[in-house]
Amino acid sequence: MPETNFPDEWLAQSLEVLTTERLAELRAKAEPGKSLWETVVQEKLATDDEILEKVSTRFRLRVANLAEMDPGARSALPEALARRYRVLPIRETEAYLEVATANPFDLDMEKTLGFATAREIRLALLPPSKISEQIDQQYRPERALDRLLENMGQSAELVQLSDEIPAEEYNITEAAASERPVVKLVDLILSEGILSRASDIHIEPEEGGVAVRYRIDGVLRQVMKIPRAAGLPLISRIKIMSSLDIADRLRPQDGRARVAVNGQPIDLRVSTLPAAHGEKVVIRILDSRATVKTLDSLGLNPNEVEHVLKLLEFHEGIILVTGPTGSGKTTTLYSMINQIKSEGVNIVTVEDPVEYRMPGIVQVQVQEKTGLTFAAALRSILRQDPNVVLVGEIRDKETAQIATQASLTGHLVLSTLHTNDAANAVTRLVDIGVEAYKIAAALRGVLAQRLMRRLCATCKEAVTTPLPERLKKWIPYGVTLYRAAGCPDCAMTGYLGRFSILEVLT
Repeated sequence: MPETNFPDEWLAQSLEVLTTERLAELRAKAEPGKSLWETVVQEKLATDDEILEKVSTRFRLRVANLAEMDPGARSALPEALARRYRVLPIRETEAYLEVATANPFDLDMEKTLGFATAREIRLALLPPSKISEQIDQQYRPERALDRLLENMGQSAELVQLSDEIPAEEYNITEAAASERPVVKLVDLILSEGILSRASDIHIEPEEGGVAVRYRIDGVLRQVMKIPRAAGLPLISRIKIMSSLDIADRLRPQDGRARVAVNGQPIDLRVSTLPAAHGEKVVIRILDSRATVKTLDSLGLNPNEVEHVLKLLEFHEGIILVTGPTGSGKTTTLYSMINQIKSEGVNIVTVEDPVEYRMPGIVQVQVQEKTGLTFAAALRSILRQDPNVVLVGEIRDKETAQIATQASLTGHLVLSTLHTNDAANAVTRLVDIGVEAYKIAAALRGVLAQRLMRRLCATCKEAVTTPLPERLKKWIPYGVTLYRAAGCPDCAMTGYLGRFSILEVLT
């Protein structure tokens, strides 16, 4: 029998045409991500039907009959899993799910699917080309998010890292992952969420199952639903990763974890909430190695950029960025820091958590359990001879008063507030407890920010219908307007990415 380094060694042993020399040639020219079966067919060494006959005869495996396929079986298997493992659901009962596969000896696939569907998995043979074709036909177009993840999940390698701030370290080996399907399922959910640009992952127990939703470009989209029986171990696994008490399911808990996808470190902030059908988990994804944007790349118009640059010319005072959670306030603050950063400027930040890692500045992580609050950190920072101080958020009276006092004593302070518009920032500071005369002396400007979804450049369509009269006075003559369409690049939503809109108050 010829030996092979392909993962499909069982297939190499079934085909007489695959001599040792021929296998070496195939290895040299094989395309990344292609199986041995596909490579053999591509090189015209055998046809799909010939391989199907030899493998089914040698290993006594049933060949899938597409005429017997139950279209309803697809509801038992999320498309993300079908594409990741290249399997096609053929038939389901309460006891088992029959799937077609081109790799019937993938034990990891069989275990993971069995866990995710809470059924026995029965396998039948089908060529990989037909599986891919049928997956495209059988799954509904509105589940296009999973298509977006098709090529992402294949190459994703997720490894849990130790947190740089105290957190228990876990080492997930490949062997351990294959022994515990729940670990593979959690890794699948996390890696595909990260690679699909999700800012948050919601895991929500509900009647009939556990829904997994990703927030992408500000919009939640359900990507899979797993049986309730799998919900408890799934949530327990996430709680273990984030150093939470898995036995306590009656109180909200907050934790953190650190993972790496394809070698890229990612911080996770985990929050649990007891609900009617079980614990809900929300995972905030923080890519601390993400590139800090320039002001120009935020999508601001030239007039807004000019106003912000004028504010950054001040060497003392306080500049606030306001808006709801997830409106890009921290991204804007770091763009401002990036604008003024230089060798001659001492910049110190205090955040919870540190969302971006930037060389050339000092970044402090709040740790309330040890007494390092925003206020305590800010007091210490002011003894470190800073020129510019970034306070992640003004949450209370003490932090607000220290930040205001710092801005009045020769420091430029940048921070955020949760208000709906720029003018209400002043009212909010007064409500917190800052004296009005100090606000008048210290406040240099307020930026109110929102994020808008950006039309997908690949599929956007020009609007040919006449403009409504009420819009004509706002849109210059001759400007082409576009509308959302939808394509695989944007998961059929018509939108890809977001940009900022600002209200600047000076």
